[in-house]
Amino acid sequence: MIKIAIDTGGTFTDYTSVGTMSEGESRSIFVKNPTDHENPARGILAGLEELAKAWDVDLDTLLHHTSQISHGTTLALNALLEKRGVKTALFTTEGFRDALEIRRSQLKNQWDLHIEMPEVLVPRRLRLGIRQRMDYKGDIITPLDEESVRRACAKCRDAQVKAIAVCFLFSFQNDAHERRVQEIIHEELPDVFVSLSSEVAPRIREYERTSTTVINAYLTPVLADYLSVIQVELAKHGWKNPIHIMLNSGGLSDTEAVNRFAAKTLLSGPAGGAVGNEALCRRLGKSHMVLADMGGTSFDVHVVSGGKNALIPQSELAEYPLSIPMIDINSIGAGGGSIARVDDGGRLLVGPDSAGSVPGPACYDLGGEEPTVTDALLLMGLVNENNFLGGRMTLSRRKAETAINQNIAEPLGLSVMEGARLIYRVAAEMMADALRLVTMQKGNDPRFYSLLSAGGAFPLFAAGIMDTLHMTDALIPVQGPVFCSWGMLGASRRYDDTRSFFMEKSQWDGKALARQIAAMKRVGDEELARLGVKEEDRRFDVVLEMRYIGQHHEISVPWGDRLIDDSCRNLVEKAFHDTHESIYEYAERDQDWEIINLHLACYEAMKGHTLFHFGEGKRVTEKTVAGDAFGLPGEVTVPVYGEGNLTRGIQGPALIDFSYTTAVVPKGFIAQVEYEGILTLKKDGGEA
Repeated sequence: MIKIAIDTGGTFTDYTSVGTMSEGESRSIFVKNPTDHENPARGILAGLEELAKAWDVDLDTLLHHTSQISHGTTLALNALLEKRGVKTALFTTEGFRDALEIRRSQLKNQWDLHIEMPEVLVPRRLRLGIRQRMDYKGDIITPLDEESVRRACAKCRDAQVKAIAVCFLFSFQNDAHERRVQEIIHEELPDVFVSLSSEVAPRIREYERTSTTVINAYLTPVLADYLSVIQVELAKHGWKNPIHIMLNSGGLSDTEAVNRFAAKTLLSGPAGGAVGNEALCRRLGKSHMVLADMGGTSFDVHVVSGGKNALIPQSELAEYPLSIPMIDINSIGAGGGSIARVDDGGRLLVGPDSAGSVPGPACYDLGGEEPTVTDALLLMGLVNENNFLGGRMTLSRRKAETAINQNIAEPLGLSVMEGARLIYRVAAEMMADALRLVTMQKGNDPRFYSLLSAGGAFPLFAAGIMDTLHMTDALIPVQGPVFCSWGMLGASRRYDDTRSFFMEKSQWDGKALARQIAAMKRVGDEELARLGVKEEDRRFDVVLEMRYIGQHHEISVPWGDRLIDDSCRNLVEKAFHDTHESIYEYAERDQDWEIINLHLACYEAMKGHTLFHFGEGKRVTEKTVAGDAFGLPGEVTVPVYGEGNLTRGIQGPALIDFSYTTAVVPKGFIAQVEYEGILTLKKDGGEA
């Protein structure tokens, strides 16, 4: 049978498949097509049709031989960034409706009183106070006034609200009021989606919990409608099974679950790349690797240290806090479609806005008139205008020249080629800075890391950036252009449960802690069973979110599947101090600590990832290119190899063409195959 993974990006959508058709030989096939932003579901079907052609069958036949479809999508994230969610109301404890707008009364720059804050997703008239109150232990102080709930529902009916977020004080300790409010809303407004904070983020910190619950309410109907359309369209071709959706945590769930929790899919596409990064670390016997994924819209960076992915308990997207566990992924607007411009001060800026797939970069000749990184790469000779997108798109050099000349070269008094080279250098430095942020600025020495190159454009920058940061080597896998979807193919089905649980060192009660974990395991066990995970394949890992007493933020302390009882206090203490020291380079081992939250990862035993193979050889040609990317001045003529020519080491300067990307081998570098389907770039002589 065949497994298919689909990753919808801002510019292109990737389709990766592995398996056998009937009794045939196992194959690995991937394709890319432009993302259809007007009708994403229609774009998915068009891409699957292309994938079926690559298998030499029609779509019905392909799906008949398919056992699993996994999907990562930026739909929810884009809806948040573009403020395209549904009209949402907030029901909260009476007197606290402005917490969402007050935030934490903090500015990103405390000296800038004119700084713009992110738009509040629920206007004040739809932030409705409900008469009820619980104390910090979850004991009821003021009973729920059900009439105030019904009055609030009437206001929502008049305002034609599509979703309601419910977030009461201390509901993470006692969810009775939130659940009763949900029942009343279903009675009064049966077609309105309801998001409960006690389900989405049952954790301490009112603002972060409210923000997460509101975002989930705001986005979930959008994602649910999209997935419903895809299910209907696939059913026309015989697909009756669920679609597995990639989660922020690096696991897979299904449409039934994410139709209630869209917030868990905000980084669903890049999370697939993080899973692939961890898988390659294990496969290659490496413990430290940085994934750099340059797509059409963004540049995503992810670090594996110690051979495993790490989840962060809280993060921020588009300046909105999210109190749900997710893989730590950093993104900047430096993709192939990122638009270059000259500001009023004469500086060249690249991104963060992107030309997308339509109208796209000027060279696409689809109506785009602004210069992008792709236009610069084309003029520098680093992109083959006759073999873009696997040969399915021909690029216009004339359009690229016009865009860069009018918008970059003339304002700066440069030639067109100088303008293109400047765009290239600025984009390269932006990506190098992003890598410094996740390595040096977090205490990680890049000299101990391999650089894993992914996305359609990054192999054109990889060697130079690796050299700048003195990294050990750069790895370019065959599946790099579709790396996130490839990572999804081996992802495991997963459920994460996080709950607040307060316990100071002096109040240690291992039995109470064990009881809470056991209760969470029962819920996780039921969810894994619903997802179809066999009992013998179910795994459970505990993470203790801890801090020193008085410290502002907690850290995640891995505990794994070890038992907890009254005798474990010293082991927990040591694990906390050791983890704190590994993150911050110090530990205050004489200070008291406390547990704030418990996180239980419930997942399927790790699956394997299939490595892809290099394609067929081709005749070696030559090409004249701008020498900047090769560490040479002016224009140079370099040999162009195909991925099938990699039977020996290739000395730079050279270009190596893959199906959907091209790799630059600068002067002083050597490209060679050390692992199946993976090209390795190193300084000639093995120097790092």
